[in-house]
Amino acid sequence: MELIKDIIKIDSRVDFGKYQTFIESEAVVPDIKSDVYEIVDTQGYIALSKIDVSDGKLVCRGSFNYNVMYIADDKSTLSNVCGKIDINEVVEKDNIVQDMEYMLYPEVEHVDCTILNERKIRVGALMNIKGSLFEKQRLDIVKDVSQVECIQKHRKEIVYQDIIGIEKTESVIRDTIAISSEEVAAIINITPVVKVKESRIADNKVIIGGVLEISPLACTCEGDIVELDKVGIDFTQFIEVPGAFDGMREETLLSIGDFNYNFKDNSESNTAMLEIECTVCCKVKVTDEVTREVLQDAYSPQKIVKFDHRLINLNKALCSMSEIFTVRDTLSIDDDNMQVKDIVSVCPSISIENAYVEGNKSIIQGIIKVVILFVPVEGEKMIYKLSEEIPFENDAVIENLSDTCSIFNTVCIDKVEADLNRDEIDLVIKVKRFTEAIDKKSESFIIKGEDQGDYDLSTAPSIIVYICKEGDNLWDIAKKYNTTEEEIADVNEIKVEEPIKPGKCLILQKKVTMID
Repeated sequence: MELIKDIIKIDSRVDFGKYQTFIESEAVVPDIKSDVYEIVDTQGYIALSKIDVSDGKLVCRGSFNYNVMYIADDKSTLSNVCGKIDINEVVEKDNIVQDMEYMLYPEVEHVDCTILNERKIRVGALMNIKGSLFEKQRLDIVKDVSQVECIQKHRKEIVYQDIIGIEKTESVIRDTIAISSEEVAAIINITPVVKVKESRIADNKVIIGGVLEISPLACTCEGDIVELDKVGIDFTQFIEVPGAFDGMREETLLSIGDFNYNFKDNSESNTAMLEIECTVCCKVKVTDEVTREVLQDAYSPQKIVKFDHRLINLNKALCSMSEIFTVRDTLSIDDDNMQVKDIVSVCPSISIENAYVEGNKSIIQGIIKVVILFVPVEGEKMIYKLSEEIPFENDAVIENLSDTCSIFNTVCIDKVEADLNRDEIDLVIKVKRFTEAIDKKSESFIIKGEDQGDYDLSTAPSIIVYICKEGDNLWDIAKKYNTTEEEIADVNEIKVEEPIKPGKCLILQKKVTMID
């Protein structure tokens, strides 16, 4: 007996869950900066520069990049301190295997700053790491059997999801923005954000069109605080993914690595320059739906052929989609005597707190945290902060959902609009949601076989009358009684593909082999 082998690649997507940790560090205010009187706001982003995967653990390295805005000791000047906190976290999980691929992203759940003295502060951040891990297995299967007398083969067409590749790339974006120096004395915050505008798959690569958005917050020469026009810097990234082509599906994660800016005032003119340099990291996963025919069972009515089978869970993509939904809310100032003159900054962040399935709907629930900085008409301080947590819920309809399905969701802020309406602030937040639903289905594969000699059919009855039961099929009956589907169909004048009803009687004849 000759076994013709093949290889099938099995991909397993594992929910990483949520790893949470707290990081903190102390920082000294640079000599060129004023003493700290009161903290206004602290913002920041996480840059994961390296992730190492080994059996049972995952090591994340990177930095938390923060910007602390504070009121100086003269109580009329706003200043800032920038810095980094190194990240070196070891995540231990039993289901992590060496050389797993990953699609992980960090979140800043909470950030705080404490004044230790007028020249020293402590910055702390509660950070989360979420996403998915991917394990690739290669299984040797039997594709065909030959050199066996009267071999019967049962083939089946299967459909499953195959990960073509998970690749990443980095690129540096540089730009110079002209700003009127008559109005601006210093830049105290930037708030960089990267977003995907469009993506498409071409031959062996993924093309990402994105935008780096910055919202500069500045101090004027008179000490006023103003938000400059938001600037969008378009960029394009090409990620090489061997085997990718148009028609496949892709999932993209964008993040910021290093971000630096330099404000240059030109004393000879009224124009200053804001130089931007940002490293953008992009990671993509490309998948395809594969259809192939496999040998699921085989036997010989005359030969004792033993096959070893193995049940394997295959992934089938039910959906992979993006949508944008809107969250609206109205925020009120707690102090009735406080009137808002100008909104100078709106900084939102979003996270999913719960996800579940109800019928054919995938429902996510989460929190949008909004930090608004505003200048009052009159007040004890030059700037105030309003923080609010806005709950949201969104459902996505997915056909053919079942108990075996796994659903993976990510969300990001697409756009935020704030409108000052007397003493209330109306918020319209557009959220982009990506959803992938994966169903797992067990399929049987032959992995090895052995020829154990001829059957002894001399004592077998010449005719068997078989009464069909619920769930019977011709293949199983023919295999059990050393005959073939075609022989049963011919004797009983039925078609091979005809369903068998319980209670039906089938005549099974003993096959006589002529020996010279």
